Amino acid sequence: MTISDREERKNLLLLHERERARQLAHHVIEKPQPRIWMIFIPIFFVFYFWKLKEYENGLKVFAENHFIPRSRTLDAVFAAEEENRPVDFESLQDLNGDVPENARALRREWLDVLAAHFRLLLAAQGDSYPALVRSAYRNKSNYQLLCRQLGKTETAYNLALLPKIEGDTATLRQITESMAEGMDTLRNKEAEEIFS
Repeated sequence: MTISDREERKNLLLLHERERARQLAHHVIEKPQPRIWMIFIPIFFVFYFWKLKEYENGLKVFAENHFIPRSRTLDAVFAAEEENRPVDFESLQDLNGDVPENARALRREWLDVLAAHFRLLLAAQGDSYPALVRSAYRNKSNYQLLCRQLGKTETAYNLALLPKIEGDTATLRQITESMAEGMDTLRNKEAEEIFS
């Protein structure tokens, strides 16, 4: 496989992960809805547009923060493949800053699954994300198994982070569960589309 082929696959993966992060943001963050009476009181309508702008910014921030660890993991896998060496997971751990000790093993487990997935896709044949997945996983069951592993390990890691995050524990747990549910929904839909 030539470098440009691998780079093209990497770019396909980055585009896919960025789009999935955007879709997940729309699932997790609730869009403000205008009330009909707001039309008649301009100051409230201005307030609604301010909330809408806040929502749009929230979508961007959420999607970017969701994308970053995936992008960095893919970069690390790509570099390891180029240099024919193992992935440097320690450098990935350090990129995330203050990860509590109890969450480090869970983060490593999630990154292991994610890196193995990226490695398979970088070695697969195809000119689109669905083609790469079909080439790497061969059937829907294999791909769904990977999706469940990713979901389980990422959710466990996110739940381990909750005590370290400031805010209402119930709300944070609800957001984490919404993220897990959203990813499951997106992955299941994707599996159906890819292997239909």
